[in-house]
Amino acid sequence: MSGVPDRVLMAFDLLEPFPGHVLDAMHLLDDLSSSAEQVAQAIGRDPVLAARVLRLANSALYMRTRRVATLREAIVLVGFGAVRSILVTAVAYDAFARGAPGYGLDRAQMWQHALAVAVVARHLAQARGLAAEAAFVAGLLHDIGKMALSHSLQEQYQAVLEAVQAGADFVEAERAVLGWDHAQVGAEAARRWNLPEALVQAIQYHHRPDEAEDPGLADAVHVADALSVMLGFGVGTDQLMHRCSQNSLDRLGLSEEEIPLLLVVLADLLAEVAALSALELA
Repeated sequence: MSGVPDRVLMAFDLLEPFPGHVLDAMHLLDDLSSSAEQVAQAIGRDPVLAARVLRLANSALYMRTRRVATLREAIVLVGFGAVRSILVTAVAYDAFARGAPGYGLDRAQMWQHALAVAVVARHLAQARGLAAEAAFVAGLLHDIGKMALSHSLQEQYQAVLEAVQAGADFVEAERAVLGWDHAQVGAEAARRWNLPEALVQAIQYHHRPDEAEDPGLADAVHVADALSVMLGFGVGTDQLMHRCSQNSLDRLGLSEEEIPLLLVVLADLLAEVAALSALELA
């Protein structure tokens, strides 16, 4: 356990569980005997959520060649694994409402960065035989802890900056000054939401992938985070103060020579992410 107290998580309502109908849909998605109709009925109990799911299913995130008009059709076409990712994305959007001003990021910047990291992490995972949709969800939620620590960071940013200037990386400085880092807080929130332990670990170690017991997902999110910042998605006050792990690049089979070409591919992949900066009723 991370030891993050409730009062830290409550600073951004991160103790709130997923709504009951969302958990029902998740359980159905885990059951191979479930039908698309059953999943559609569970999601359809929340019209706003249903509208968001349809918008995401029709977005560039899933490269649909034709529009889907119903939840059942979306579930059949993209598959249960992708629907789980879409569902978490649709629910998570509300958690980004306040942004993270302590990190220099408003809601749109936080959301675009989260989506960019999710898309890039999925791309890296697919290419390396890792769990692609799990990488997407871990990438989407990797910085969720920033919202809980944002106010504290605003109050003590100078002390954190001084720690960085003294040689600590930003996460080490967060822990030294605030008592916890945003990755620890995000992982604890993920535990409270009953997300799979693999996702909790990827969130907790996305800045320290070498410390993860099984670093696969953490590597994908870690490198995706760095690449997304290079492409201009979510460059907050801390992003240029993190170090990219060479070990992660090595484990993912990425050489320095491949990075420029990969950035070109990813720039095209992320071209339409900005269009999803709002997920109000579609």
